Amino acid sequence: MTGIQIANRESLVEYFMAGCKPTRMLGFELEHILLHTEDDSPVTYTEAGGVHDVLERLAPNYRETTFDDGHIVGLSRCREAITIEPAGQLEISAGPYETVAETEKAYLSFRSLLDPILDEFGIYAPLVGYNPSAKAGDLQLVPKRRYECMTEFLGAQSYSALCMMRATASLQISVDYRDEEDAMRKLRIAQKLTPILALICDNVAIFEEQPVQGFLARTGVWLGMWQDRVGTIPGSLDPVYGFAEYADYIMTRQAILSPDANEAGGWRYEPERTFDEIYADRTMSQSELEHALSMVWPDARCKNFIEIRPADAIQPVYAFAYTALVKALFYSNEALHALDEELAFVGEADVVAAKRALMRDGYTAEVYKKPATFWTDLLMEQAMQYASSEDQAYLQPLASLVEKRRTIWQNA
Repeated sequence: MTGIQIANRESLVEYFMAGCKPTRMLGFELEHILLHTEDDSPVTYTEAGGVHDVLERLAPNYRETTFDDGHIVGLSRCREAITIEPAGQLEISAGPYETVAETEKAYLSFRSLLDPILDEFGIYAPLVGYNPSAKAGDLQLVPKRRYECMTEFLGAQSYSALCMMRATASLQISVDYRDEEDAMRKLRIAQKLTPILALICDNVAIFEEQPVQGFLARTGVWLGMWQDRVGTIPGSLDPVYGFAEYADYIMTRQAILSPDANEAGGWRYEPERTFDEIYADRTMSQSELEHALSMVWPDARCKNFIEIRPADAIQPVYAFAYTALVKALFYSNEALHALDEELAFVGEADVVAAKRALMRDGYTAEVYKKPATFWTDLLMEQAMQYASSEDQAYLQPLASLVEKRRTIWQNA
């Protein structure tokens, strides 16, 4: 390894260390699939009254507008950003906020702006984990160079990668960490809990225009991809895993694309070279480091916070319940200690086996040598024990479904 490659890894470690903080804030990211009200067909980016026009109508309410080759691709204001996913899924990123109530207020404020525009254009947002009205391969790609590169690279690997990019929608919650040990414990536990959290938030009834056979369809999409940058991060379930190992994981991934002002759309397609190879001769800027961190999509990932990623896009009442669940579990030292001990034996193969068992059998599956219901009940019991009274009220909708052994889509 060259001196510059070592320096780039050290820069990543310093970036993670700079994220250490005593706060207990929450980040909230929810993706919305958009469909035409009249016939449930997908809404494209370029059509009249489509995603571009929705963004254009939202833009006066936001301080900054981001363009890609002349196309609106993002909006932002204080603690809120609106972006689009590859097939025009609309994502709101809100926070960080200290409470679930603040998160709810921010999201409902966004919907108060969005919903009248959607009504005017004859659009609705069903809040499901997979597009129910089309096959992924038939969904139109947003005209964005980044997505073109990702489609060319990932699409050559598997059809599941196209499904992930174009047809899925998720809810991601981010939490702070105090120090390296706290960050890696949260990363480790989040990945081990991924199958259980995915079951609690399972919200896909239609997959590739057909009724789902089984459960956790979006989890199946991720399992169908090459696992070099998704799933469980190799080695990360070991308690000795740290920031340096995560930096090595990032730098040894094929880049797919890298920033280059001289290329069309500001990106150079890089299907072969790793970040190590691209930046072998110079140190990376912070924006380049952040880009590299964005090009992996494991079940949980580290930035200057821990991002927990297994939940499907779900309706607001469940989304705030899930936010309260994550907050209670990941901001309680007692809950984290109990879960770390209970899950100590779980390895990477066990996580995959748990996903497959839950995809087949749902709540009747066996997971980590115990009934799936043991784990769902444990999470709810821990959350209720350590949540505030305000957050306990938020938890109730998901707690009720767990008690009934029903997924969100089964309860629709």
